[in-house]
Amino acid sequence: MIKYLKDKYYWFKTYNKLNLFLKDKEDSILLFGYPKSGNTWFRLLIYNYLNLQGAQNLGSTISFDELNRQQNNVMDRGSVFLPENGFPLFYRTHKIYNRPYTLFNKKIFIHRNPLDTLISAYYFYKNRDIPFSDDPKNLRVKLMDIDFYVSYKINFWIRYFRISVKKADIVMNYSDMKNDTRKELTKLVQFLNWDLDEGLIKKSVEFSSFDKVKKMGKEKNQKYGNGPKNGKFKGEFTRSGVEGQFNSELKKETILFVLNKFPEFENLYPSLIEE
Repeated sequence: MIKYLKDKYYWFKTYNKLNLFLKDKEDSILLFGYPKSGNTWFRLLIYNYLNLQGAQNLGSTISFDELNRQQNNVMDRGSVFLPENGFPLFYRTHKIYNRPYTLFNKKIFIHRNPLDTLISAYYFYKNRDIPFSDDPKNLRVKLMDIDFYVSYKINFWIRYFRISVKKADIVMNYSDMKNDTRKELTKLVQFLNWDLDEGLIKKSVEFSSFDKVKKMGKEKNQKYGNGPKNGKFKGEFTRSGVEGQFNSELKKETILFVLNKFPEFENLYPSLIEE
């Protein structure tokens, strides 16, 4: 009960703070997605495109640190930073729908198939000084088993998806983005009513490829990506972005358990279903 009341009070304060900041702003954007759904890749695509509009001679992707400096508003932190000149008022969150969502003019939901999402989340939260520190202490040892982790977390993912897809103004499917990134980025730019430049779309896609982002992380000593910078995160943030990794990572019964729990899988991610 105490935790519930604390959460209610926190979101009450966050809503009021953001409401005061956003009420006189003509346009505000919110990106939301379950952790490890391609959120950072999505942001790099957007901000590489915006940076290229201002400097077409840009030679490579912006860094993780630069991305987080330019797109520094996080909804659940209640941050109220004015954007740099020419940049949009762009917020992000991994939190499930709550009242502050209603303050944004345009809401973008990105989703990735739950099996690969939860595998990526498993490694992200496991590779810490204290693995799975946000989860109940009595479950942390069990969560070290990847099949248990995915089976335990799938209900959280499904709830996030089913609520979020109803609240979004545009839905971005990671599988579609991987299949034709230029087409999906073009669709997004048009939705946002930004100036469309096909050449810069192509260049942004090239800059934001997983290989080039991974290379940037190593060269700039930013392998932590969007993970904690304080050393508590021990892995590499940009792993591969490959789809279908669940076939080699999980037991068949775990995969079937998730497919039965989430029957929409086949329609949303048809290329990942093995015959």
